[in-house]
Amino acid sequence: MNNVAQSGKTRGTRWIRSTLLFLALLTSPALCCGGLQLLEAIPSTWLPGPVDFVVNLFEAEARLENATPETLYLTAVSTTYADPRVIPQNIAFRQRSIPVGPQGAVVLKYDSADLRLDGIVVCRNDDNCRLLPTDGSSLYVLSSYNSLESVDPAWQRVINSQPVPNFPSLIIAALSLVCILLFSIWLYLSGRERRRAG
Repeated sequence: MNNVAQSGKTRGTRWIRSTLLFLALLTSPALCCGGLQLLEAIPSTWLPGPVDFVVNLFEAEARLENATPETLYLTAVSTTYADPRVIPQNIAFRQRSIPVGPQGAVVLKYDSADLRLDGIVVCRNDDNCRLLPTDGSSLYVLSSYNSLESVDPAWQRVINSQPVPNFPSLIIAALSLVCILLFSIWLYLSGRERRRAG
């Protein structure tokens, strides 16, 4: 009788372990994406040469320094595919309207092959925006908000239609943690099973 109960418990534990391993494998692509996002968030000067080359192959950067006395909100825009598109950023899980304080600076990243930087929309709020034209350089200094060009209404509509939070990054980060948790529980249960058998 005791052996039957022990056998049923072992089968139940095996089923749980198998399910945990399956779910961990199912969410493992999110863990890989989360790892890549983490590598992209690390400054390229901190990465070894070969890793930097792979992670940042076509990635380019544009640093914008805010020399005005006010906090401004930046959105990188591309027109590579004719229609304007927001180039999503991953700065504090925001993909647009990146805040930069007075005398502060921010680095906007973009894919120089697929989504070139065609303009930086600079806003005081959602309805008061101007355009900083880009010329391919890596540094822009903004000394006066009022001296900027007005924004094309189509660009303004595209920006306002894009959510501020970077939900895909948040979801990938959460799934990465779920994958790690599932795999950790699977390892713990497997180790406990081995100790019981031994």
